[in-house]
Amino acid sequence: MSDFDQFYVNPQQVRGETFALEGEEFVHAARVLRKRAGDWLAAVDGLGHRYQGPILEINKDCLIVAIEKREPETGEPKLRLTLAQAVLKGGHFDWLVEKGTEIGIAVFQPIITERSIVDPTGCLDRWQNKAFAAMKQCGRSRCPQVLPPVTLPDALKTTQTQVAFVAHECMERVKTANLADALAGKHQAVLFIGPEGGLTEEEFLLAIDAGAKPLSLGARRLRSETAGIVGAAKMLSAAGDLG
Repeated sequence: MSDFDQFYVNPQQVRGETFALEGEEFVHAARVLRKRAGDWLAAVDGLGHRYQGPILEINKDCLIVAIEKREPETGEPKLRLTLAQAVLKGGHFDWLVEKGTEIGIAVFQPIITERSIVDPTGCLDRWQNKAFAAMKQCGRSRCPQVLPPVTLPDALKTTQTQVAFVAHECMERVKTANLADALAGKHQAVLFIGPEGGLTEEEFLLAIDAGAKPLSLGARRLRSETAGIVGAAKMLSAAGDLG
């Protein structure tokens, strides 16, 4: 990560060998940070591209930056990981999206389970904004997607993946997947995490029947949001994406 600030640039404002910052990004750069012509900036477009270069000019409502360096997929893991997580109460799902973005989750699929107690109506935009802000802060170049909430059966049917895992406490009855072996050669995976009360026995078996592999998150009981981060970190680490 470079030692200068990273901003967001609308892909439509990348033109040839320059890009322009407008709106809130312009205000933050020019008015808050008091950037001047010649200062270097880095900007990501949320689609997997990072641009670097010096400011050429600062106008009334935008600044123009020369592109001297282009970096594809900066900060992006090779494993495209979807976290299918039960919707959480309070601001816990906001926290999950923020921290999950930081560690490298590519897609968040909120799910409704039998023990879910939260109505996610109206939350999608807020969650997507959390992912967007975290993308800029942590140095990623691609903004994670937050999908509309669906039921667990629907998520099992529609989530596109090469390999799936489900976390569950009943690990003594099923063999825990060897993550490194299961993820070898894979570029797409999904992890299913239940709510605070956990998935029901029927839901767990439904996931197994759909092809998901059981995944142990350790001997201690974790809160649901913690389980999502721990499970995702284990998978990304096993895939070689956490250093």
